[in-house]
Amino acid sequence: MSKKPSLDLIEGACLVLISNGKSHGYHLAKQFEVTTVLGEVLTLSRPVVYRAIKSLEAHALIRSVESTGVRGQLKWQLKCTVDGEKLAKQWLSEPVTRLRDIRNEFLVKILLLNLLKQNTSRFIKRQRQVLEPVVATLLADSSTTPVAIWRREQSRAVMRFLAELEGEATSASPAEKKQIQISARNQLRATVAKVKHGDTLSTVYLSLEPNQTMTSTITREAAQDLALAPSSQVVALFKATEVMIAQSAAEFG
Repeated sequence: MSKKPSLDLIEGACLVLISNGKSHGYHLAKQFEVTTVLGEVLTLSRPVVYRAIKSLEAHALIRSVESTGVRGQLKWQLKCTVDGEKLAKQWLSEPVTRLRDIRNEFLVKILLLNLLKQNTSRFIKRQRQVLEPVVATLLADSSTTPVAIWRREQSRAVMRFLAELEGEATSASPAEKKQIQISARNQLRATVAKVKHGDTLSTVYLSLEPNQTMTSTITREAAQDLALAPSSQVVALFKATEVMIAQSAAEFG
């Protein structure tokens, strides 16, 4: 193979499955039905899978080999060529370079690694490293246009997703969590309802139980570092030097 072909998502996923034993077009197509693990992210019809097979054959990445079925009938098995095996491994290990590809290509690769019982931690770490400069650029854009706001929120969501997927968000054991002590006694668990960013400060609106709200003003940089966004689970810490009490004048009737 003089020049490596560029695989699209469907071709890459099919090539990886063929390299790992899915040797018949029918069985290969079954992997992408809506009720399967892969089908939850990438649902494909049988004709679409067969077109991908023809494309892989045209690039000499797979070949059809005669075989005999259980009833003695002639069957054709799909086998990866040497170049196909190499490209399958390369494609599966490559992180995506665009945020929008996290939803499809990255998820498909993670699911394939899980199906093949391969460790995913190194791949997830590499993915985060690839996207970090992209996210930093998007977060540095302070424009208030809808597109810019969407890109910033998408960036934060993707990085939170990758962090949780890698296990960082829940990696601390109960014993380790007990070792984290904060002097402030007033601690309330809350959910971020909304974040309003200013030029230098951000206002964070928190929802408490039952039906209570609280606001916190922190630096915009701190809000971005914490990746605060609606539905984020947080702990509100506060310390007051004095507490004021108010009562309606009607109460003194």
